[in-house]
Amino acid sequence: MVYLRLNRFGRAVAVCALVVCAAVAVAAQTRGELGTREVGIGAQTQSVSQLSDLKPASILFFNKYTSNPSNPQSQDTQINITNTNPNQAVAVHLFMVDGSTCSIADFYLNLTRNQTASFLASDFDPGVTGYIVGVAVAGGTPIQFNWLIGDEFIRESDGKVANLQAYSVAKNSPGGVPITGEATATLVFDGVDYDQLPSMVGVSSFNSQTNHTTTLNIYSPMTNLQIGNPVSTNVFTLVYDDRENVFSTSVVFQCYGQIALSSLRITGGNINQIVPAGHTGWIRLNAVARPLFGAVLQRGPVFNGGRNLNPIVYLATYSILVPAF
Repeated sequence: MVYLRLNRFGRAVAVCALVVCAAVAVAAQTRGELGTREVGIGAQTQSVSQLSDLKPASILFFNKYTSNPSNPQSQDTQINITNTNPNQAVAVHLFMVDGSTCSIADFYLNLTRNQTASFLASDFDPGVTGYIVGVAVAGGTPIQFNWLIGDEFIRESDGKVANLQAYSVAKNSPGGVPITGEATATLVFDGVDYDQLPSMVGVSSFNSQTNHTTTLNIYSPMTNLQIGNPVSTNVFTLVYDDRENVFSTSVVFQCYGQIALSSLRITGGNINQIVPAGHTGWIRLNAVARPLFGAVLQRGPVFNGGRNLNPIVYLATYSILVPAF
């Protein structure tokens, strides 16, 4: 059976479980106050991290969720999480981060061995677009439990659809994360405790925007998932055509960025001049001192889908504070 519990940082939601999920009741809560504290920003490194969207892990990042509560059939997200351990149950502490305000709604999902569970964004956080972080815990303490896998189905009102795998971050050190007297824990992404996080990512390819619509969805995970701490992130961006020419621009966002490629201000011309009909391009995005995650969703006359951004360079270290109780 699946049990769901919202803690004091959640917000009022209605719950509906899918397929294997039992019906559950969730108490109304309020979103946490926003803070400004910044912790644990490190330098970039070329060392190889094991972060992946193709392996089981202890932390899952879901790069986008969205819904339209008045018409969920046209816009919604189904989140799927599976415990692949054949012998051990686990709790997953899920943080749903509002892309507009950086406020956080969180709850616990308990999974028995070999169990999968699914839920809709329209039931848990209706009308909100953002990202989700899921942390394996025991009694609220983050633990090493490299058995979690996940993915999500996204449908948007403009017709874009995608099935995105969750980014998987393994815990490399055994045991739990130390808990402070304030009932918090600091997750350290340095390749020793948890896998490193990417600071440079790539859009491996995009079709000409003369007859395609492509949206770039990017975010930098906050360093405080207890109360939130929104920080403006400036992303140095290079756009390449299929003849090795490169053009520069920048992208700025605070909580979550949703950028149509056709709206990019590019030195040397607009994107349709750089990548005309019948051609393709690719994009390199560099947040330098902050982690960067995301996905692209694309719709065209023939092809419609999405994929995660590909990690290129990783931060030496980065820390995220989470509540632990």
